[in-house]
Amino acid sequence: MILQLVLAAAGAFTGLLLCVTATDRTRLAVAAFLAVPQVYVGPLATANLPLSQCWTILIAVCWLLERKELPLRDPVLRAVLLLAVLQGLAISWSPDPVVGVLEVARLLSFAFLALYATRVERERPGALAGPFTVVLGWAVLDAVLVWVFRLAPAVEAAFLRSPLAVLVVGPDAMTAFFDGGANNVTDPVKAGGFFINANVSSMFLGVATFCFLALGVGLRGRRRRLHAAGALVCWSATFATGSKTAAALALVLPLAVRGVQVLGRPRARWFLPQAAAAVGLGVWLLPGLLERYVPGYADASSESLASRQPMWDFAVQMFREHLVLGLGFGGWSRTIEQFAALGIDALPPHNLFIAAWASSGLPGVAGLLNLAVTVLVVLTATVVRGVGTHLARTAAFALGAWWWVLVHGMGDNTAVYGEAKSMILLAMLLGLVTARRAAAHRAPEAVPCPA
Repeated sequence: MILQLVLAAAGAFTGLLLCVTATDRTRLAVAAFLAVPQVYVGPLATANLPLSQCWTILIAVCWLLERKELPLRDPVLRAVLLLAVLQGLAISWSPDPVVGVLEVARLLSFAFLALYATRVERERPGALAGPFTVVLGWAVLDAVLVWVFRLAPAVEAAFLRSPLAVLVVGPDAMTAFFDGGANNVTDPVKAGGFFINANVSSMFLGVATFCFLALGVGLRGRRRRLHAAGALVCWSATFATGSKTAAALALVLPLAVRGVQVLGRPRARWFLPQAAAAVGLGVWLLPGLLERYVPGYADASSESLASRQPMWDFAVQMFREHLVLGLGFGGWSRTIEQFAALGIDALPPHNLFIAAWASSGLPGVAGLLNLAVTVLVVLTATVVRGVGTHLARTAAFALGAWWWVLVHGMGDNTAVYGEAKSMILLAMLLGLVTARRAAAHRAPEAVPCPA
């Protein structure tokens, strides 16, 4: 016990020393490396705290102590902070306050990761590629594992029983997995790679796909081909996960991103009839294509919706009884257990907005909606105003990643920033766009006026 405490203290001191002396780029690169392997440092009440969360909190404290700028005029940062405040208030009436503290900490982590990404890219354009490469390396490895596990389920079963699974998934999740809470990767037609939930894995890979495309904007030759190959590997693996939502999003969102770019042009009105026809044709053909290339898609989708329907019916009932304040953090699981006799499992809401209402009431839903819309508006405006530029293309791919997370969150247990492993990807995408937008605004000022 004493030796463990000594080792923990030595590790904490080493981490603190590294954080204090490191550059902003190194701090972000370490956060990118720690984003996927869920190494835990010890319990906070009944929940284990991952090292990645501890590191992000540490670099956030360093940011404040070093008196770096907090750009409160930035609409996205304001929206994140507003949601954090509203959720922080909900802690006061929550049956499990620790859950609320952890969620607020994750929201603030998302904000500070975006701030670091913006600062790194603004100080030296292109410097953000390093941290991106670190976490996208994990994404490619995850994609390879998904394909291996899908083709050889026995290999995935061996992985889940190995110490490596505890390292990348986390001890709490693996304990629950083998204690009657097995997740959907046990289905032979699903695979999760580093995840025990194939749907969440597909979201991580989908966001990574758009990150590769965003980083490839403006590149040429071998570097551009490498980014395209990375995007293709991650994109293909979204189908191998077996997620129905991912199969649809992987086909629709690239077309939607291209549509935003085309319709953002000054003469876009000439494309509107063609766009309407293309959308109608796509809606008509997509179900057939999915059923053809993803066998059993319709039946599996119906079964998935049917499994969620009792939870959503329960949410309607609770909404009527606890309209304004919701159930508080931890209130959903405690309340839904009382309805086990009705065949409702004690599962999360599997809907982004229902989860926000359950944990923080109508104020939380308003804050979440404000953040989601703010990011969509900022990215769409960047695409439309700079149509045809590298900035607009980068923002369009970031928009695709944001759409993926929001749409996926309508039917899964994810947050507005995605999931712990995908959070840094979204944060760095927003930071990349913010930095390049600021550079584009400064560019005209840097050109000297003729005498």
